[in-house]
Amino acid sequence: MKFIELEAVNKRLNDQLLIDNVNLKIDQGEIVTFEGINGSGKTIILKAILGLIKIDGKISIDQQIINPKIKYPISVGILIERPSLFENMTAFQNLKLLARLQDNVNNNDITQLLTLLGLKENIHQKVKKFSLGMKQKVGIAQALLGRNQLIVLDEPTNALDKESIESLVKIIKDFNTNKTTFLVTSHDAQFLQKISTKHFRIENGGIHEKIS
Repeated sequence: MKFIELEAVNKRLNDQLLIDNVNLKIDQGEIVTFEGINGSGKTIILKAILGLIKIDGKISIDQQIINPKIKYPISVGILIERPSLFENMTAFQNLKLLARLQDNVNNNDITQLLTLLGLKENIHQKVKKFSLGMKQKVGIAQALLGRNQLIVLDEPTNALDKESIESLVKIIKDFNTNKTTFLVTSHDAQFLQKISTKHFRIENGGIHEKIS
């Protein structure tokens, strides 16, 4: 059995077909990347896999059927669309709040992760003083916190400079050595090429594997 499996998945909203008969199989430990223009369906497919929306068809994770009404079957770290941050809290406090929901994260883990993402000097600064790129890094840190079984990163390179993107490539590959599964979207084709073990193109809600 595959770790993630989508079977004949469709999503329609107001007579618009957002996901068009998607069939997809993903092994545990893969870094699966998705490319496509704005509105092609990348984010909506991620939301479907995460059980955040109702769909027609079937999605299973670790052999368990996904249903928005029940608890997600595995641990997952998520960055969808934009970071969800408390502006009047520090970077550390934002992650500390999230860490309370996890059993395996301590203060040192939070500090190490923010340092790894280039925020060593800003750990105890309020997020409202951060640039867009710095906020994006905190959002990435939220997704990586706790080394979950599945990590979903939707356009993680937004507002990041070249050096930060290279660091992110290394971080993803490091996490992947522990069989962490990644689902990643990005407009940065070079970034996707560097991290991908399986690459798909999304077009009009449909999905097509790209062979390099």
